[in-house]
Amino acid sequence: MDTRKFVDSRTGSLIATIEDAKAFVPAPLPPQFDMSRIAIGLADAMHAIGKLNGACRRLQNPDILVRPLQRHEALTSSAMEGTFTTGDDLLLAELGSSKAASDDNTREVLNYLTALNQSLDLLKSLPLSHRVIRQAHATLLGGLSRERGARKRPGEYKIFQNWIGGRTIDQARFVPPPPAEALVCMDQLEAYINRNVEEGSANLIDIALVHYQLETIHPFADGNGRVGRMLITLMAVSSGLLDLPALYISPVLEKQKNTYIDLMYQASTEGKFEEWLMFFFKVVRQSCNDSIETVDGLISLQEIYRQLAIRISKSSNTMLIIDSLFNVPVIRITDAVTMLDITYGAAKKLIIKLVHAGVLTEMEGTRPVAFIAQDIIKASRSGKP
Repeated sequence: MDTRKFVDSRTGSLIATIEDAKAFVPAPLPPQFDMSRIAIGLADAMHAIGKLNGACRRLQNPDILVRPLQRHEALTSSAMEGTFTTGDDLLLAELGSSKAASDDNTREVLNYLTALNQSLDLLKSLPLSHRVIRQAHATLLGGLSRERGARKRPGEYKIFQNWIGGRTIDQARFVPPPPAEALVCMDQLEAYINRNVEEGSANLIDIALVHYQLETIHPFADGNGRVGRMLITLMAVSSGLLDLPALYISPVLEKQKNTYIDLMYQASTEGKFEEWLMFFFKVVRQSCNDSIETVDGLISLQEIYRQLAIRISKSSNTMLIIDSLFNVPVIRITDAVTMLDITYGAAKKLIIKLVHAGVLTEMEGTRPVAFIAQDIIKASRSGKP
């Protein structure tokens, strides 16, 4: 790590660590920054959050928005860390396909979804704390092969010095705090998150700063980026900024990954927190606008499909299947049997009708055969089927 780049001592301190290297220990939050420089960007982001809250209130069933957004977040946040799977395989894993879930990549992305929703449930009874953060990490890396997760101490903070960039510590771009100092930093971060603060725009500033701080501390052996991005959603809900867990910024961040990393680094080295905050607010604004477009697209498509169901079938079960597809846009005949408590033959007829109507398409190579609602998937990503 090039210690000469750390020119602003107010951001933290350099301390000795292994192999005669230096590690950076960030100062406790909040840092110093010029509020006047970020005011307009903050106001724009808060306006977008307000619009997203309004859009969410138009949904009769919030799951038709939240679950697709979470799925897209899991795929893109994982891809940013080099873990790739397809949306189809993720959907099959959600349905319980042992073949899809046996792939470590798919399992890890599914774990992200599970960890996110588990954390949201924990926040109903717990503050955002060590326990919530460590449980999210435990779920994220749990059930994986030794190479992928088991030896990364799921749910436990690091016990060895880690670094970012480079095969060895002397080649690293950035060396975060050693284990003992990292634990102190995490205690300070927990206290900062749970201090008394009025609801409003200050909460969005906190989310940006807390995300930076966790990434800088890098408290886990692996999975820090994904846990840090989960925190954005968790804080947006726990702070009261959003009524629903509908803020997911990884799809926007993925396209600007280098800028994202560079600006956090420059906040540590040069104290450029205004630049980091302005970037974060811009990403939040774009993410909110994308989600609003998705709300509009899903509501429109759901109405089109409901009218279609009336035309092609007198059975209310057709409508129930269509509504379920907006939560999980893939279905097997046996799933319809269980959902509707009808015979296999009756369920097959309903599925085939939806195939002929263009709502469902058979997924090749699946056993038992699965059918996917491609237009719903497209609408959940772009707002347009």
